Amino acid sequence: MKKNKDMNLYTVETAIKKAQETSKTAFDSTIEIHINLIKDAKAGEQSVRFSTTLPHGTGKTKKVAVLASKKVTNADLELSESDIENIEKGKLRPKVDFEVLVAEPKFMPKLAKVAKILGPAGVMPNPKTGTVTEDVQTAVEQIKKGKVEIKTEKDSPVIHTIIGKKSFSDKQLTENFFEVYNTLKQNKPAKAKAEWIKSIYVCSTMGPSFLVDINQL
Repeated sequence: MKKNKDMNLYTVETAIKKAQETSKTAFDSTIEIHINLIKDAKAGEQSVRFSTTLPHGTGKTKKVAVLASKKVTNADLELSESDIENIEKGKLRPKVDFEVLVAEPKFMPKLAKVAKILGPAGVMPNPKTGTVTEDVQTAVEQIKKGKVEIKTEKDSPVIHTIIGKKSFSDKQLTENFFEVYNTLKQNKPAKAKAEWIKSIYVCSTMGPSFLVDINQL
């Protein structure tokens, strides 16, 4: 997200339109949203982590690896227990060879030995995001359809996620935006303040950001 001095308030539709219009990259840039939350220091744990499927996808197909007992169609990489050692040795690289890892629960104790590699790369399977499941096939299908992980940063109450590509229609991007926004409200921590969302910005890859008028949402 490129810093800019435009602090005007925009409707979601207008903010998206401006993000598309100001994108100057030669490639089909990503449209992103950045959500700043209000954290109450006295209220305890308020981090957020969940997943949702965007109705129009992200415009990008992720490379999905699986650890499962049976054949999984649509998986880009089917791992065996011996591949856990390959991850440990650097022969299989998260974010390079695969961007998502889905595993059956019984494999989780074995993955613990590479948690320090998978965790920082953001690909450690987690029940909250549906990547630890007995139904690996369905999980892979959902990811391929546009399932995204929504989570706060490790050290700050900020969420960054994509809602599509510049080439998407205004309607598609708007509907993807509200899928994230509405699901975020549903996953609001019990101890969070009533007025929990501080601000939302829309931007394109390397483009300026536009502030959404959250009072109109």
